[in-house]
Amino acid sequence: MAAGNSQDACTLPYPDRFHAAVNFFVNSVPGAKPVPDELRLALFALHQQATVGPCTEAKPWGWNVVESAKWESWNQLGNMSSVEAMRLYVKLIEEEQPDWWALAKAHKHKLSLLAAEENGGDPDGGGYFSSPTLEAVPVGVWSAPFVEGPKRPPPRYEHAAAAIGPNLYIVGGNCGGRYLGDVWILALDTLTWTPVSGPAKSAPPTPSQNGDAAAEALAPVSQPLPPCAGHAMIAWGSKLLVLGGHMKAKDTRKELQVSAFDTQTTLWTMLEPSGTPPTCRGGHSATLVGSNVYIFGGEDSSRRPMGELLVLDLVSMAWVRPDTSGLPPAARSAHTALAYKNRFLVVFGGGSVANCYNDVTLLDTKTNEWSCPQTEGTPPTPRAGHAAALLGDRLYIVGGGNNSAGCADLVCLDMSGLATGLPLRWTSVATAEPRSAIASEGLSLVAARGAGALVAYGGYNGRYHSSVHVFRPAAEGVRGVDEGVATLASGTEAKPEQALVGKSKSIKADANGDAGLARRTDSGHLTSKPSKVVASSGGGEAAVAREEAAAARREAAAAKEAAASELALMRRELSSAQSAAADAEAALAEAQKKLEAATKEAEAQSTKIFRLEVQLAEAQKKLQTITELEKELNRYRKEAEQKSKGGVWGYISGA
Repeated sequence: MAAGNSQDACTLPYPDRFHAAVNFFVNSVPGAKPVPDELRLALFALHQQATVGPCTEAKPWGWNVVESAKWESWNQLGNMSSVEAMRLYVKLIEEEQPDWWALAKAHKHKLSLLAAEENGGDPDGGGYFSSPTLEAVPVGVWSAPFVEGPKRPPPRYEHAAAAIGPNLYIVGGNCGGRYLGDVWILALDTLTWTPVSGPAKSAPPTPSQNGDAAAEALAPVSQPLPPCAGHAMIAWGSKLLVLGGHMKAKDTRKELQVSAFDTQTTLWTMLEPSGTPPTCRGGHSATLVGSNVYIFGGEDSSRRPMGELLVLDLVSMAWVRPDTSGLPPAARSAHTALAYKNRFLVVFGGGSVANCYNDVTLLDTKTNEWSCPQTEGTPPTPRAGHAAALLGDRLYIVGGGNNSAGCADLVCLDMSGLATGLPLRWTSVATAEPRSAIASEGLSLVAARGAGALVAYGGYNGRYHSSVHVFRPAAEGVRGVDEGVATLASGTEAKPEQALVGKSKSIKADANGDAGLARRTDSGHLTSKPSKVVASSGGGEAAVAREEAAAARREAAAAKEAAASELALMRRELSSAQSAAADAEAALAEAQKKLEAATKEAEAQSTKIFRLEVQLAEAQKKLQTITELEKELNRYRKEAEQKSKGGVWGYISGA
């Protein structure tokens, strides 16, 4: 069966196409056909193979027909690869419902993938794109790839980061106690830094159209974003919304400032939402869920922790203070808050004046109810100033500090159990060097979903950092990992409200349904779709070609990484040689200056010697004259003596 018109075909890359198909199957989309039990069983098996791997569980008791049928269908897939299972899952959905992607896009509860595609951003703060540079990064370790660009951003922490498409935007921060207000762009597909050219400008007035609240809220500003740190930022279409932050005294306002940066025009505008504005704050979180921005916690201008929950409605452009139920998190700042499934606000960690936290609290934005989910595994140490990002169903947390030392570990919280009633599971993923930039406070972390990577930037751990680090998890968390499990035998929708109900209780089927679900042939294998899956995955030229193509891509990525490393090494050697040549030229110039000075000194000494020689010759001449005069004087003396011997006595004596 054809997969539908080319215009309606899903163009998302894998694994995003698989994620979208899982969400379509789980959600009750208007216009979707009823799914036969046999297809549900096949989809369950492929889902488990793609997200868990080959079946290693023990075979259930024979009296449990449903579980036995599910186990049998999963076990038949053998060692089928995760990629092949994802492809077959999507293929079965397309064969059963050729227009599934068009229906998904038309559904009022749009897939989070579609929201990312249309808005240019992602509810979880990441971006969907392909990046061979990031894909070539080694798996399971933090790497510091070579980043190009004639200019690099100054080191900083407490900045804000958000991705729109393949570009990571860095705004503001703190460097050496000095607040920054600059904007930098890191192209994640090429790893190249680019500063926003020219000084930031304010936007001209935006005229209101048909009373549009968002347009009316845009007002011109006399200055661009003031230098700030501890602010929050989200991606909103092609714009960045910057909310609050700590500023200089002359720039601080009583109310929370909301500024918008247009990434296409590089112009700043100031939003003036209606309603009572909240007070200024820093160290808070801002999370986009649907068309609402949820702001929680932070510190006021006196550095007192806050526990207030605020909502900025981007449709009506108005401030809202929602009424909530349940136990909210304690007042805190420097925490993280992310959106999961475009519904749940997940708050982790943070600190107050005397405490650091490691608790997880959820806010269901549909019911405005706070709750503390059950978790298993070893939780991370309490921390504040950390960073977090979502890859699929996995929430990754890195960095931060606890008033005594920095946290060098990368931990993961598997959120997939939220839909099935299973506990959320903590896992330690990796550990960096204690003095690494990863073990810092005030760093940022953004998910590059197309590349399945995490990108960290900046931070402070005794020194300010400006390095970029990339981490690729060994296996990316899959969207909707367990959402379809509880519906495969019953056809009912798995709702988050069933979180307190066990997985086994969610499967409801009568004896007739169980018997029909577990039809077998004489050989004991399941009929229809499961057999087709096994036959489709048994080999063939297409499968071989796909494996060869995958191997070729891996080899190309490895070759690119090797070439990039070699190029980086050559660039470093060239830079070292240029530096050495510059030093040699400087030394030569200094030597020439010294030689010229010595030559001048020698000339001066020669002139002085000549003058002394002339003076000496004159002195010798004078000395010779004095000697001759002395001789002449002696001769006169002798003559005088001779004359004096005559006189009276000579006359008397007859001489």
